[in-house]
Amino acid sequence: MEIYTVLTADVIDSRRQEKVVAAKMAALRELTDPALVTPFTFSRGDEIQAVVAGALSSPALLRKLRYYCLPLQLRIGIGFGRITSGLGAADSWTMNGPAFLRARQALDETKQHRHWRTRLVSGDPGLDQMVNTLLNLYDVIQSRWTPAQWDGVMVYEATGSYQEAGQRLGVALQNVEKRCRAARWWVIRETEAAFPHILTQYADLNLILGE
Repeated sequence: MEIYTVLTADVIDSRRQEKVVAAKMAALRELTDPALVTPFTFSRGDEIQAVVAGALSSPALLRKLRYYCLPLQLRIGIGFGRITSGLGAADSWTMNGPAFLRARQALDETKQHRHWRTRLVSGDPGLDQMVNTLLNLYDVIQSRWTPAQWDGVMVYEATGSYQEAGQRLGVALQNVEKRCRAARWWVIRETEAAFPHILTQYADLNLILGE
């Protein structure tokens, strides 16, 4: 039984930012990842969705999504499970199955608590509690990032070098290092590295059922 991850997000306060939302609709297609089954696309005006093969291996993809959508702020629901119809379509909005229902449930849960920005519904309450606690801490750190820190982290990650990142950003390498340190990049990186180990442990114990 093959498991998929559905990511469903909505734009916070979208009605006041209609022009920005419209601009992001085309730009978002530039966000690629080897695990993506479908690209991130908008629907219903302010909702974004994509399908990922398997259980989401790292919240790094969520971080990239948030970066591509700046200055828009997102709530993101994550659902694990099967896809029962529409699989193979280019557009995730024509698909259906438990993974979509769980992503929708997770997104609805973020709207019940003003501090929540990301939520997982996997079908296993124990896994949900563990991962959602991790995601809450992850999001708290990122919520404090300035635009300069976002650029510093993302460009440094892409280049792997403070010097090259500085050249791309037009700043001194020390400035890039300072941005990454202030953003607590090392904590984010360790969290992303730990994420797949948690899921692997649950998968090995057959606790991710993918219903």
